[in-house]
Amino acid sequence: MTDEPASCAACGAMLMGRYCYRCGQDTLARPRPLRELAMEAFSETNLVDTRTARTMAALALRPGELLEAYRSGAGSRYATPIKIFVVMTALFLLVLNFSDVVIYQYVRQVEPGATVTARADPDGYTVHLIGATESDRWMQRRIEPSIDPRIPAAIQAAADRATSSRDKGNLLYELQTDREQDVITQRLADWLPNALWLLMPLYALLLTPLFGRNRLFLEHAVFAMWAHALAFGLLIMLALINKFNVGMPAWPLVIPYLGYFAIAARRYYGERWVQVGWKAVVHTGLYVLMVLIPAAVLVSLSALDIDAFMAYVRS
Repeated sequence: MTDEPASCAACGAMLMGRYCYRCGQDTLARPRPLRELAMEAFSETNLVDTRTARTMAALALRPGELLEAYRSGAGSRYATPIKIFVVMTALFLLVLNFSDVVIYQYVRQVEPGATVTARADPDGYTVHLIGATESDRWMQRRIEPSIDPRIPAAIQAAADRATSSRDKGNLLYELQTDREQDVITQRLADWLPNALWLLMPLYALLLTPLFGRNRLFLEHAVFAMWAHALAFGLLIMLALINKFNVGMPAWPLVIPYLGYFAIAARRYYGERWVQVGWKAVVHTGLYVLMVLIPAAVLVSLSALDIDAFMAYVRS
């Protein structure tokens, strides 16, 4: 006991225990064996610990409890909202890699036993493919190649036979847009972790007019982090299901998402069922229309080959 300092070496405050109440300094933070230091570092930096596991269980089974605990000052039982968001983002990306599921993929395949042919439409911007199917796949198993090689060959053959510069330019630009689809697919996967940090404040901003302008923005930001973690949890389950080529679409996830949103918002914001019900629908619609769709458009524009586009316009 005589070896313990009477005051904090960092700020000078009188000590009442191991940690300084004023600055949080650990009075036992001195050179220690490497083994102890490594164990402490792991316990403080690992993604999934006992508290995180308890948090995941509450996130899945008790909507709104994490938010209520955080606001009431009992948040020490659970991981912080930021850690929940980071852990769920990391788990989502890990599951995507494990399951070989991609967020988005544009697929063109030749129908069984068909011979594919291409024809430029007189409107100047449509290309008709006979004997081929196309689809936009969200959260489905990756298909390689996403575009059957026979389809670009048919389009190129049609371009070689074209008798007008307009038809030729239309067909050649169709080949260019098919090449850009692979870029869009890759960028959606690469940019997602960074984009979410930009989109999440916009999610919180849209909560402000619906659930109270007089609340602190941080309250809405905490709800936004919780909601994104919930969405990742649902997408993780979808990816694990579609790993086995079930082909389950993503849109049914909107139903449990809205249900969890309403339950959590009722506990967190203290509003009635009818209010949180329509506000959940309105907020989700606004987020899709004003944030997610514009973000997807920006990703598409980032893959645009300006020179090829201008050549198409001139033709």
